[in-house]
Amino acid sequence: MVEVFPRCRSREVSAKFQQVLADGWNLVFDRLQREGRGVIRDLGGIEVSLLDDREMSEVHGEFLDDPTPTDVITFEHGELLIGVEVAERQARDFKTRVDHEVALYGIHGMLHLSGYDDQRPADFRVMEARQEELFQEVFGPLFGETSFF
Repeated sequence: MVEVFPRCRSREVSAKFQQVLADGWNLVFDRLQREGRGVIRDLGGIEVSLLDDREMSEVHGEFLDDPTPTDVITFEHGELLIGVEVAERQARDFKTRVDHEVALYGIHGMLHLSGYDDQRPADFRVMEARQEELFQEVFGPLFGETSFF
């Protein structure tokens, strides 16, 4: 089970968007658990916290020695931290939607829990393709034309 916690102090995250994220990420979580790769197969659930730049920078600095905001931080015990303000900037840069970026970050984190890696270019391409496949299958129908930001 995936639980979503809106801890972003600088942006309001609607209850409807939280539910769409939870619904979609639960489908992704179930699929990846059934595949049986990585630590995700043994997790009872995942907690996802939506944070702003300040909070992401603090955690990123404390755990990864990099005090800058980032898109997603994945902990192997099943906790994902997602940077909402990073998603806003990336959405502008990639000419996409903020809600799509946030959903992708959750999928990305779960793929790391499933043993995917993105450090080498070839691994990055494999992970990116799987991420996009899951996004289209799960969130495409959930989002439709609705924008949550």
